[in-house]
Amino acid sequence: MKDCPLVWIVMGVAGSGKTRIGRLLAEQLECDFLEGDRRHPLPNILKMQSQQPLNDTDRHQWLLEMEEDIRRAVTRNREIVVSCSALKASYRTQLRSPGRVQLVWLNVPKSELERRLKTRANHYMKAETIDSQIEAFEPIGTEENAIALDGLLPPVEIVDELLKQAIQLFPSLKKPWWQR
Repeated sequence: MKDCPLVWIVMGVAGSGKTRIGRLLAEQLECDFLEGDRRHPLPNILKMQSQQPLNDTDRHQWLLEMEEDIRRAVTRNREIVVSCSALKASYRTQLRSPGRVQLVWLNVPKSELERRLKTRANHYMKAETIDSQIEAFEPIGTEENAIALDGLLPPVEIVDELLKQAIQLFPSLKKPWWQR
């Protein structure tokens, strides 16, 4: 990996705050943001809306498209922030394959995830899906070099803590991405 990651994958189960944190991070880094949920094909959205968990077959094409988005950013030397559940180690490996990827894990207790999902409007993922998401989640291995954050902190504090940890790993983050 270069001195500085150019692709950030903000990951976690439904309700962990991926989109909110991802948008705030992209704003701080002055880069583009890609919402992974919006990349799902309609059959996947309808399946999730009916409270049916997605399987590997459902996610296959979606993962290929997400990987291609990441590869395109790396090839163009662009920094982006991507929100994506990335529940399985194999998914994370695939998404990291283009290189220059930094995983960011938002750790949130189940009770808080349920509370958030119950109060969330206009989204197809509901509280009933949380068990399948937690069951599908494979722990992050040390070789994945993910930055784990307390998802209970206020969003601004999460991003501040993330950048603090990231700058220790990649000092050039003090510069805008286009100067790195």
